[in-house]
Amino acid sequence: MKKNRKRPSPAPAAPAAAVPPVAAPAPPQRAVEWKKHLTILLGLWIAALLVYSNSFQAAFTYDNVAIIQQDQRIRSTAGIGQIFTEEYWYTTSTTGLYRPLTTLSYLFNYTVLGNGARPAGYHWVNFGLHAINIALVHFLGLLLLEEISWAGLLAALWAMHPLLTESVTNVVGRADELAALGTLAGLLCHVRGSQAVGWRKLAWLAGLAVSAAIAVFSKESGAAVVAAMLCYDLTFGKSKRWPPRLAGYAAVAAPLAIFFFLRGRMLEHSPAMGIPFIDNPLVEAPLVAGVLTAIGVIGKYLWLFFWPVRLSCDYSYNQIPIFRGSLVWEDIAALLSLAACLAAAFFAIRAWRRGRSLPCFAIAFFFATLAPTANVLLVVGSIMAERWMYLPSLGLALGVVMGLQSIEGRWPRVPKRALMAAAGVLCLAWSVRTYLRNFDWRDERALWESAERAAPNSFRPYSMLANLLATPPQASVDRAIREAERSTAILNPLSDADNLARAFAVEGMCYRVKGDTVSDPAQKQDWYRKALEELLRARRIDLATRDLVSHTSLAQGKSAVLGGLGALYLELGHVQHLLGRYQEALQSLSYGRQVASSNPEFSEEESRVYREQGDPDRPAVALLEGLFIDPRSQRLTDSLIQFYKQTAPLTCAVENQGKRSAFNPKCPLVHNHICEAAHNVAVTYREFGKMDQATATAQAAIFGYGCPANLFP
Repeated sequence: MKKNRKRPSPAPAAPAAAVPPVAAPAPPQRAVEWKKHLTILLGLWIAALLVYSNSFQAAFTYDNVAIIQQDQRIRSTAGIGQIFTEEYWYTTSTTGLYRPLTTLSYLFNYTVLGNGARPAGYHWVNFGLHAINIALVHFLGLLLLEEISWAGLLAALWAMHPLLTESVTNVVGRADELAALGTLAGLLCHVRGSQAVGWRKLAWLAGLAVSAAIAVFSKESGAAVVAAMLCYDLTFGKSKRWPPRLAGYAAVAAPLAIFFFLRGRMLEHSPAMGIPFIDNPLVEAPLVAGVLTAIGVIGKYLWLFFWPVRLSCDYSYNQIPIFRGSLVWEDIAALLSLAACLAAAFFAIRAWRRGRSLPCFAIAFFFATLAPTANVLLVVGSIMAERWMYLPSLGLALGVVMGLQSIEGRWPRVPKRALMAAAGVLCLAWSVRTYLRNFDWRDERALWESAERAAPNSFRPYSMLANLLATPPQASVDRAIREAERSTAILNPLSDADNLARAFAVEGMCYRVKGDTVSDPAQKQDWYRKALEELLRARRIDLATRDLVSHTSLAQGKSAVLGGLGALYLELGHVQHLLGRYQEALQSLSYGRQVASSNPEFSEEESRVYREQGDPDRPAVALLEGLFIDPRSQRLTDSLIQFYKQTAPLTCAVENQGKRSAFNPKCPLVHNHICEAAHNVAVTYREFGKMDQATATAQAAIFGYGCPANLFP
């Protein structure tokens, strides 16, 4: 019989191990990094917006008037063709500057955004470009410094610096912003493109080509994008193979070639350009003295970077005298600047040999981006301008960050937070100065008063202030005279060919205004005679300048130039009229109307002279001459109707058209005046070599008004 075996009971189960909760997948490293970048950039943009918050109320000042308010090309999209074929200053000046993309951006403001003559929208676009550049500087700093905190500090120090206000707050400083945008973006695309392969490389190269086009079509100094690429390749890439990087230089070749081709075509049909001595005295300086003076200006830039207390929008004659080799401070400062530049070059070469790429790049980048406007290799339109430091100051800001990194490396006990705090104090100080500097740009008077304080030896601030103070609503005639006399006292030693007519014309205008305010007839005549003396000096200078430009044009195979300061001849004619010199007044007004044909005041003043002489017909003819030059002038039309109402009220000269009156061209009296005016205008056009305008005037008179053809041989 079998014994039942007791089945062993199963061993007690081991307690179940605790199952850890399933963790959420970690976010990709790239997403984390981009969040950090975005946080830093938002902080930088908000800080910059606070610093520039008072810039949006600034008016159009200085060059903005001519570049924006007087440029008819930006009034509609129909002007785009002219923007790419005419020079930057268009009809207001001959400079040879070709910046179509910058002008196109003003058209975007004026026409597309509908900002018109309201400056706030232009300031917002300027700030937007600055914000983009802040981001580009941050990413370039990340590439160079390899740490996000140092990159953010670099962008902060650069973005808040007061030297940048002339590019950000001054609307026409947009050219420097756009050129910097193209240069920075191009450098980043070049670095990434040299490391990429396949379609990614093609994408980076395409971005580089577009960036180079933005840089150079915005401002001529944008060609420094090539220099920036070389700086990087010769420092950070000296041990790497060149073939992968050569494609980047090929990518920038096309936009640069197109730019120089279009600029060359523009220069072919433009008058000969020249650099005024009073804007840049280096044009006539001996080679060695000129180079040392230009190097001295670099020292001034370095000083302003670290001590930006006295900032000016103008450094024209005679704020920066030419190097003379004496023991005056300016010459000593130029020699110290030369020593600093040589020391920087020595330090850069030494760092390059030791494989320290960053300090070498910072120094090379500063000099390379400053070179196009440094007046060392090529003399440019001004001897010094703070807006030219918009991009080069990045090299100096990089030097500040490198100094802090060096302290961290040599003295580990110094906490990084302390270094960042010190940099923050510096950034705050610069931000306060930038905020205060923005107030200087709020209107013309504030701008030129600040320039007068910062650059007391420059003639232009005094002249500009005198012009403002002599006209309503800011009229202060006695102070205007003092300012004008200080300006001309600086210019008096110069020859007529090197001088500026405008400053003496302003002084003459101030004297005339003073004469208008006094009641004693003898004193009036004394002031008017003083005005005439200065205005005649201004005319000599203006004609000497015209002859010099014409001589240069003829030497280059171009036609002679009729040009001049129209306002000078209007003021001269007015003063000659007040002194009873009627024939001289008519001659001045006739010439001035040719160089400033759109100003109806010439014809009105000429009409008043004829009326005072008692001529029954010539006052009307003078007004009609103005209408042939500018048919759209309602001001001249109204003056003509008023004249006929006063002198021929019972004739057919004026007819009623509903609620408005109009002169009647079919009336024999008016018809005779029209034909005589057309004849005079056509003759004057021919005398000044304007054959197309002469023919158009004759055809308008013959076919439009039925004037005899034999009046126009």
